[in-house]
Amino acid sequence: MLYAWINEQKRAPSRKGERTTCLDCGGLLTSVMPVENVPHWRHRAGDCDSWSEPEGPWHLSWKEKFEVNCREIALRDGSSGELHRADVLVNGGEPDATVLELQHSAISEAERDAREAFYKQDHRMLWLVHIHSENSFLGHSFGLSLDFKSRPVDIDGRKFAIMTWMGSSKQFIEKWKRASAHVFFNAGPFIFYLAGPKVLARLERPLSRGEFALCQLSHDDFVRAVHGRDNPP
Repeated sequence: MLYAWINEQKRAPSRKGERTTCLDCGGLLTSVMPVENVPHWRHRAGDCDSWSEPEGPWHLSWKEKFEVNCREIALRDGSSGELHRADVLVNGGEPDATVLELQHSAISEAERDAREAFYKQDHRMLWLVHIHSENSFLGHSFGLSLDFKSRPVDIDGRKFAIMTWMGSSKQFIEKWKRASAHVFFNAGPFIFYLAGPKVLARLERPLSRGEFALCQLSHDDFVRAVHGRDNPP
């Protein structure tokens, strides 16, 4: 957890030895002040969110683009009691309430499906998937695949480009093509919207395995899309 309530303020830890209580489970939280990563809170008895993953500067930079009261919001299934923290929740309690999940590490298709099923019960959902340099194979394959000139296509007034995945395995791109939530990729300073099943259904022909379509956005475009001010295609 990057944020917790302490002295009536929701914030990251500021010094070693700080303690507070997790308002979601009542467990003890202690501050962690690593040398090479961002300060965060650690559950002493294990995180109450089973989907919790290590977070770093990339997560922090994106969460800070939203109001602090929108960051790390616990949601609970009313029937099962299952609890998970949305990385970002905007317009909470409104018809256009939206969950943004920030995905830096690899995730299985089964877990992607589980997260979508949970968050989409009562919310619109977007993924932001980090194509980062630490995984040189993924980043290299993604960079080689980008081609906005060869096969441009207009879908409902949006400029997409159809391209072919250049990596030896097409599992990554096929997994995200099948997502039921909106998927965006963050590669360096760029944001790309990945055409999902509903968008692909409007093409003249189905895409083959390894083919995918992207639309480039600015960071501001993306933040507006999260807030529902500019809907994804």
